[in-house]
Amino acid sequence: MSLSNIKAVTFDYFGTLVDVERGASSGMQRVLREIGRSDVDHVKTYLRLDELNVQLYRVGPYRKYRDVAAQSMKACLAEFEPEVFTDMRYQELADIFLEGLAKDSAPQPEVPAALDALIARGLTLMPITNMDSDLWQMTSLAKYFQHLTTAEMAEAYKPQERIFRTALTRLNLGVQDVLHVAISPWADIEGAKPLGFKVVWINRNNNLLGPWTPRPDFELPDVSGLPALFDRR
Repeated sequence: MSLSNIKAVTFDYFGTLVDVERGASSGMQRVLREIGRSDVDHVKTYLRLDELNVQLYRVGPYRKYRDVAAQSMKACLAEFEPEVFTDMRYQELADIFLEGLAKDSAPQPEVPAALDALIARGLTLMPITNMDSDLWQMTSLAKYFQHLTTAEMAEAYKPQERIFRTALTRLNLGVQDVLHVAISPWADIEGAKPLGFKVVWINRNNNLLGPWTPRPDFELPDVSGLPALFDRR
């Protein structure tokens, strides 16, 4: 498949470009230390928090990710911590977690060179991310992107159509001009493909797609092979 018409590449951020497990683990460790529960498994706890976050932001009207995270934190900690905190305290704990998530999610090893190579090929780069805009400014790769679409800007979370359409509007491009790159089948492949995006699936863990998921146009084990796709022009 030729990518000769592609003018911009959009990316999922957490997992695709950065080590989200590292950042989320760090953030949850800080939370558990803060409440005196360092005995609790921080990895299992952040995974549970992530489940609750997704369940909450996929229903009902849009709420900022920070607010969703506070509600999820309350439900998550209640599963093992009998102490009842105030809502303000849960918000503080959520902020501690989110700061760790943003700041400590280091770039995947191959990503900086791949982004540099795409920029050198004259491509516009943009993240499409399910986060608040101020959280994005804490991330390690913000300097690579002149354009950005967050859930807060769109008032919608992936895989909703609205966030992908917002990205196209911000780029001032048609869907035929954009390649989307992502690790998540449910949030990104299932969100972007129905709109007509060409999609690269970054399959870091050799996973299998479910039978009902649209098939991506390309599959790569990491981002390092992405620039070479444009050399097929």
